[in-house]
Amino acid sequence: MTNFKLILIIVLFFIGLTSHSQIAVSGFSNYAVGFNTNKNRDVSAELKVFTNYYFAEMPIEANVFYNFETKEYHRFSIGLGVNLSPFRGFDEINGLVVPATLEIFPIKNLKKIALVLELTPVFRIEDNAILRGLIGIRYTFDKK
Repeated sequence: MTNFKLILIIVLFFIGLTSHSQIAVSGFSNYAVGFNTNKNRDVSAELKVFTNYYFAEMPIEANVFYNFETKEYHRFSIGLGVNLSPFRGFDEINGLVVPATLEIFPIKNLKKIALVLELTPVFRIEDNAILRGLIGIRYTFDKK
């Protein structure tokens, strides 16, 4: 099982390296920060860090998303990921996640800024499942 976790992390890392495109940074209301690859492609990756924990317990979440077609004022994505605490050791998976994200572009001509709404079922390994909601703002850095 440890080899599977290591392979999953390496694959997510290389997906991010080979995207050759935009990077986006998101700030969420519950002290979480997210880093995304290009959402204009069909598949993208995201890494979230939840900073309201002690350093040794701090969860990090790696997700892979399928992005539906971007509309004029919104974009919807659904994904699959793993939540783990790497500073306790990579054999410590907290749970599996299935995030559904809605990005709303409030300004028609400025799609770099988006309001992000995320609803995520978290299937914890040692506990019951929970439903997590995140609200945040995302800024996309263009490569241009």
